Amino acid sequence: MSAPIGTIVVKLGGRAMATEGALAALAAELRARAGTVVLVHGGGPEVSAWSERLGLVPRFHGGRRVTDEATLEVATAVLAGLANKRLVAALAAHGVDAVGLAALDGGLVRAVAHPDSAELGAVGAIAGVDPALVETLLASGRTPVIASIGAHHGLLLNLNADDVAAALAVGLGARALVLLSDAPGVVLDGRVVARLDPDRADAARAHADVKDGMGPKLEAAAGAVRGGVGRAVIAAWNGPGTLAALLDGRADAGPAGTHVLSVLLPEEAEHGR
Repeated sequence: MSAPIGTIVVKLGGRAMATEGALAALAAELRARAGTVVLVHGGGPEVSAWSERLGLVPRFHGGRRVTDEATLEVATAVLAGLANKRLVAALAAHGVDAVGLAALDGGLVRAVAHPDSAELGAVGAIAGVDPALVETLLASGRTPVIASIGAHHGLLLNLNADDVAAALAVGLGARALVLLSDAPGVVLDGRVVARLDPDRADAARAHADVKDGMGPKLEAAAGAVRGGVGRAVIAAWNGPGTLAALLDGRADAGPAGTHVLSVLLPEEAEHGR
């Protein structure tokens, strides 16, 4: 079995759907694309909030959460529990046949310890994916909703949701990867960069304006495109029709975001410097 033609993978950041009516509008787009969209979600702000309630101080290294044993328990409970099931429930209430999973379910993602685990703790890197379960769900018209919790040798690992989404997009041969958060795109020197190729996306990670979680987003987008995904888009939710506008790629069609493409036109390459 393979993924339906035109499959897209959408990663929802923890604040992507914060505006009133956003989930209902997203659900309308998902219903229109039933059986072709995979959702991967984060939940960083909620993990931080629950950590602080329990007396844990959130810490980050290179845009990734430092995950000690106590933080891993919080991240697993929030991401694979509260955040996942709340999202599934909200989408179902708006007519989307959503199925909640974690990245470790059904062998979906094969994780290993992150190369920076000495600094990051129980954080994983993705060594491979087996999209068979997701392909089965898509073939039946359902929408998989995946939390970024993995495992290695029986031990849970906190995964970066951008990494999970990019790996799944490659494994599914997706048409596009869309990384939605509260950022309008990659902002360099005060403006959103409209187009980047993978090499320029890698180089942008060293720019002083790239902070917090934008570095991992650029890394995920570049990796997805190198892996054969048609395009990767980094953008913010901007109301009804956002997905259609981003996938269309026209600035006059709605929120433009930053598009990472394998080949740029000469004028796009010039502006992406």
